[in-house]
Amino acid sequence: MVDMKRIFIPLWKALKDAREMYDYPTDWGMMACYDVENMGFCKDGKTKWYHFTSVDGVPAYTLKY
Repeated sequence: MVDMKRIFIPLWKALKDAREMYDYPTDWGMMACYDVENMGFCKDGKTKWYHFTSVDGVPAYTLKY
């Protein structure tokens, strides 16, 4: 099995995709819309990063400022 490199998906797009595909409410955030595989803070101490699998099945990451 070859590891796929994660692609960047802007947070607004990831949420839009999940809400449209699964008919989730518009007030649901990242943790409610996706099975987040890993998360943490960037070096600035404010920005969060999330690893997840996109609605298309592609490994992805996003940032929340």
